[in-house]
Amino acid sequence: MTGASRRAVLGGALGAGGLLLAVPALAAVRGPVRGLDLAAPADRLKAFVKMRGSLDDRLIASWVSARYYGITGDEMRPLFNVRSAVFARYRPASDGGYEAINAEIAWFTDPDTGAVLTQWRNPYTGRDVKVPMGGYAPSKVFIRPDLGFGLAKPVPGLEIEHEVLPFEVRGDDLYITERSRTAMRFAPGAKPFRYSESNTFHARLSDVLSGARHVPSDVSFTNVCSWRPWMEMGDIAGHMSAIGIGKQGAAMESIPAEWQAATRQFRPEVLKDPAALIAPLWNEK
Repeated sequence: MTGASRRAVLGGALGAGGLLLAVPALAAVRGPVRGLDLAAPADRLKAFVKMRGSLDDRLIASWVSARYYGITGDEMRPLFNVRSAVFARYRPASDGGYEAINAEIAWFTDPDTGAVLTQWRNPYTGRDVKVPMGGYAPSKVFIRPDLGFGLAKPVPGLEIEHEVLPFEVRGDDLYITERSRTAMRFAPGAKPFRYSESNTFHARLSDVLSGARHVPSDVSFTNVCSWRPWMEMGDIAGHMSAIGIGKQGAAMESIPAEWQAATRQFRPEVLKDPAALIAPLWNEK
């Protein structure tokens, strides 16, 4: 899935060495796909997968660059940035939809310096807290023929609502918005951690309707979520929201420099071989 569904499920943060990552793998389905008709459900599925991932199994890199804000009452306070990259591969599923394997590497960064945050001074409490670093293990989701989503492995205590809104066409611009809302209870009777996210993918309609198997898309990203547990907010009422931009099907040079610097410092193996992140789950039978 994109960062979208991963972050929604797990409460997370959305090329290497000069490589353009949207390159067909050796096992990929070759050749063009016929022109699409967005009035046909099967073609709407293909259009969505083209913009979100690929109709073949090439490695797709995507990134999100966003600023988090704390919201208490009617005050919106800037807190920190998040720089995230997701590496994914897609393939047809037995029900006529697609399955996606992906992994996210994300870093919280200082808004002024761009440096990775290992500790953060909470402006609401005045305390220094430890900031989580890195990302999450690979996961698998299914995109059904009707654009519904399903997890390969259900997560106990997790509630998910997911939808893909009707496609919007403006001239030669196609916009597809994917939304998810989740609630996760980590202990019986505990207040749930809630995370909602909206991603709007934008590409040229003519490119999507063409025979291409993958079409890069620009992304507008917004989320709303509970205070993260690591912030140690206690009983302070409020929540957070992140606003940002991103790219699906990204070349290395388009991934934010802050993400690249942090990954080079803390996870250099990802830059050398991003496909290795998802290889174990991808290769499972």
